[in-house]
Amino acid sequence: MQRTRSAILDAAARVLGRRPDAALAEIADEAGVGRATLYRHFPTRESLLSGVAGIAELADGFAAANLGELPADRAIARIVAVFLRNGGKYAAVIRNAGQYCDPADLERTAKPVREVLARGVRDQILRADLHEDMQFALFSAIVERALRLTLDEATTPEEATEAAVAIFLDGARKPD
Repeated sequence: MQRTRSAILDAAARVLGRRPDAALAEIADEAGVGRATLYRHFPTRESLLSGVAGIAELADGFAAANLGELPADRAIARIVAVFLRNGGKYAAVIRNAGQYCDPADLERTAKPVREVLARGVRDQILRADLHEDMQFALFSAIVERALRLTLDEATTPEEATEAAVAIFLDGARKPD
């Protein structure tokens, strides 16, 4: 029973990560189960979305990444890598995270990112003239877009990580 539930959640993450408006029948087909089985485990679309919101796994990934032991620029690269490795489930609900994710998990995910960005400012690796909320929002947008590119198979997670880190840390200006 747990294996079936996991298969449904994994399939939902893949399908909804690519197309958030996908029908539940598509998810059942991807999981290799009938629609009745899917509905037994997840009676509503909302219950499925709540189950697929992998934010807790992302928070665990950040906790295990030893971000505090790295210089801020390397910690930023590690954050992007962890997100692209573990954020696939989260992609399905990214636009409505507050609705489907546990607020404590959202905070547990955002806190280490904010801490690394603040440390980057203190260490003069990042600009001090941008408000921390703006910096966090812009960083998040770049990382979310990199995730979308990997889910759409437009690039590899490694290439997306390198590009996202370069754009955030160095900007899009051609190096001298």
